[in-house]
Amino acid sequence: MGIITISRQIGAGETVIAKAVAEELGWECVDKQILNKEVEDTGIKLPYIVHFDERVPQKGEESPNLKDHEIYFKALQKIVRDFADKGDVVIVGRGANFILKDYDALHYRLIADLHYRLQRVMETRWMNEGPARNIIEQSDKDRASFIRHYFHTNWEDPVHYHAVLNTSKLGLDTVVDRIVAAAKSRWNL
Repeated sequence: MGIITISRQIGAGETVIAKAVAEELGWECVDKQILNKEVEDTGIKLPYIVHFDERVPQKGEESPNLKDHEIYFKALQKIVRDFADKGDVVIVGRGANFILKDYDALHYRLIADLHYRLQRVMETRWMNEGPARNIIEQSDKDRASFIRHYFHTNWEDPVHYHAVLNTSKLGLDTVVDRIVAAAKSRWNL
């Protein structure tokens, strides 16, 4: 029963890599499905739950909204653990490596050079460089704040991962091969 978590910078190829790793291993890939499960478990509607996903409460938010953040985070922890308890899963983001720190899991962080990330975001979201740069900056800021707020640590600290892989240097196929090989070795697959 294997578990892989993938922390990532937006545009580092996480979607392609996570799906490919799961496919190679015959496992489930869990990313946006977490949002759907959160809607089901919390009762917070999809358009609103997206505002909590990998973000922290902002200063000046009204207290009902702060309560929703607490509800969201408790649900997130339960949902990630539920997927992990089933095993044979690749979980993307949402602090899963911190939630599952006591599980027998492999934790990876995917990074890439800014130019590479810009190209990927521009291609996948059909936009120019300016908006892509803004999305990358906001995503990095939101995710760093999310990890700092809920887990009291720095998401860039490599001690939280089995490996930090630079997809712009290694290429997507090599990263997939390395993660799959590690999983096969770890769980004798």
